[in-house]
Formats: sequence, C-alpha cells, structure tokens
Amino acid sequence: MLFRSDRYNYARGFLMRRDFAGAEQALRSFVDTYPDNELSGNAKYWLGETFYVRDDFGTAARTFADGFQRYPKSSKAPDNLLKLGMSLAALDRTADACITLKKLAKEYPKSSASIKQRAKTERTRLKCK
Repeated sequence: MLFRSDRYNYARGFLMRRDFAGAEQALRSFVDTYPDNELSGNAKYWLGETFYVRDDFGTAARTFADGFQRYPKSSKAPDNLLKLGMSLAALDRTADACITLKKLAKEYPKSSASIKQRAKTERTRLKCK
C-alpha cells in the first residue's frame, strides 16, 4: 500500500506526463480518501488545474472555489483564488473574476510575488476597478 505522500506524488506524476484525465482520477481519489491530509489542499488545486488546462472552465471554477473554501490555510489557497478568477474570466464572468482577484490581494497579502503579479496582470487585463 502506498503512503499518503506517495499517493499524492503518484497523482502528480500524471500531471507531469500531461495525462490530465489520469491526473483527474488520481487527484480526486486522493482528496476523497484523505480529505484532512496536509496535501489535500494542494491536490484539490491540481485537480482544478486538470480541468483548466482542458478548457473546462466551469468545472475548474467550481473545483478552485471548493479548494479555497475547504482548504483556506493550504499553501495553494492563493493559487486557488487566482485560478478561480481566471476561470471566471474565461466564462465571461468579469465582475465575479474581479471580486475574486481583489479577495486574493486582501486575504493573502503575503502570497508569492508571482501570484501577486499574475493577479495584478489579470485585474489590469479585465479592467477591474
């Protein structure tokens, strides 16, 4: 039997191979099996990515929103909000995207420089007020 971190790495391996359907299955299984594991917040984010890269922005948005709500203290929480905003923008829900991107800046002022810069770029692109 694989240890939890091994199962997480196994699931991430599908992403590295760009097998997004396989990654979706393995990441969903990990989160369902270990919902309270410290890696589940990361796994939920990467699950959202499997939908985002396949242009399934509705499912991506729901997954990123759920990841943020369930794992607000995860290291991937700011990433979840960023990609939620980007998914909403892709769905032509610009006002919701802007609200989400502003929430990111407010709730995670100490997020990484790359997250802050990408959120700023998105807010500018969307002409958020």
